[in-house]
Amino acid sequence: MRFDLPRRGGPPLSLALPDDWFGELVSPPAVAAAPDAPALIAAALARPIGCPPLSELASPGQSVAILIDDYTRKTPGHLLLPPILQQLQAAGVAQSDISLVLALGTHRPMTPAEIAAKLGADVAGAYRVVNQPATNSAAMVYLGDAASGLPAWVNRTVARADVRIGLGMITPHMEAGFSGGAKIVLPGVCSAVTVDAFHTASATIPANQLGRIDAPLRRRLEQFVAERVPLDFIVNVVPTLSGELYQCVAGHPIEAHRIGVGYAQTVFGATARRRYPVVVANCHPYDIDLWQSLKGIWAGDLLTADGGTLIAVSAAPEGNSSYPRVPHYIGRAPAEVLAAIDSGRLSATEAIQAATGVMVRRRLERMNLMLVSPGLTPADAAAMGVPHFDTVEAAVAAAVTRLPAGQQPGSVAVLPFGGLVLPLVE
Repeated sequence: MRFDLPRRGGPPLSLALPDDWFGELVSPPAVAAAPDAPALIAAALARPIGCPPLSELASPGQSVAILIDDYTRKTPGHLLLPPILQQLQAAGVAQSDISLVLALGTHRPMTPAEIAAKLGADVAGAYRVVNQPATNSAAMVYLGDAASGLPAWVNRTVARADVRIGLGMITPHMEAGFSGGAKIVLPGVCSAVTVDAFHTASATIPANQLGRIDAPLRRRLEQFVAERVPLDFIVNVVPTLSGELYQCVAGHPIEAHRIGVGYAQTVFGATARRRYPVVVANCHPYDIDLWQSLKGIWAGDLLTADGGTLIAVSAAPEGNSSYPRVPHYIGRAPAEVLAAIDSGRLSATEAIQAATGVMVRRRLERMNLMLVSPGLTPADAAAMGVPHFDTVEAAVAAAVTRLPAGQQPGSVAVLPFGGLVLPLVE
């Protein structure tokens, strides 16, 4: 059996498996992209779910903050913004009262070229663009603590706006179940203090939350936003596996989001006959570095049998640059890392990496992990406490041959789009 595994920055990676070892290729059925993306967006805006249209939500003299995700996401802002801005102008909102806020989360500010590509050059040049990172405390305002205890430090432009509109995309998410909706606010436009407190809470949740709409962090972020910085309207897209526009929902930040989740389940849900003792999870398209490649590990975890082996495959051209301490924390015992988090001595960035390390190590309490990556080194793997292989074939051979002979036939499942797919075991 031969497979082509897509990868970042190069031709597909060819994988050859012995026929008798192959069990199943786990990939969603193909869906067609919308034939007319602007028409699809216009229809969603004309019939919002659970709330009035934008022309009735905004009034002359009001300030409007439009939040949109950053360069790490493929939300087509250049397609979404023109019809939204037209509706606001039709409602009498002045151009000078509209701010476009880049929801960076903990990522770096965007470059001028990235902003132009994301928003459209004409829009980016005509409107105020807020490009302030979570570490810019002067750009944040304190709105009190939420009922969950999270301190509400939020971007000042967003906090003071009369109308807030969130733009984003809905895909399976490893902590919040699915992306999109109110997540554009938390962590999107909150300070590092708030984001730190939010993300470190994930270390206390033992189960895999990928694809769970009732995920504790999803409930927590929606409660936070409703209490402290309510969204008035969302426009969320659901992409195809290749990044084209499949569906668009608009309206109430929870009701419209849940309809969008249904579309996302259609696109990304991949049924499998069973959980397998050996799983090859190609982390594409989120395979730029280790941090993003963790999405593939979460998807592979859902497909791997207890005591089985997950082989994570990632190009990782940027290696382990964004959060370099993650391997260190993956390699440590969860109780030890949780104690360090609870001590309060870790910085915001360190605490996020520590929490992530705990979540990965908990996955490894029931399965083995192998790493195949030209961008991640054997030293990175050693810090994580997992073996590093030069080829997928070598990793598969090591995993299969350790199985009893009677379990080897049909033992290997392959996830070609592990960074996006939601495995659904029958």
